[in-house]
Amino acid sequence: MKYIEENIENFNTHLISRGYPEQMVEKTLREVKYKDRKEALNQKLKIAEGTTTLCGNFTQPSIPNFG
Repeated sequence: MKYIEENIENFNTHLISRGYPEQMVEKTLREVKYKDRKEALNQKLKIAEGTTTLCGNFTQPSIPNFG
């Protein structure tokens, strides 16, 4: 975990040296969540309720019909 914290601090310093506002960089990096590797690998895709999936056929006029 120490390695991650050092990298975060280095990244923070790098962004500030590149001209990003210090308060924005620190606020954003605080919001980042670091999870256990196994937990991150086991995440499942969530499908939002009320979404509609659209499927359709697209025919390019310049391509001959093989069907």
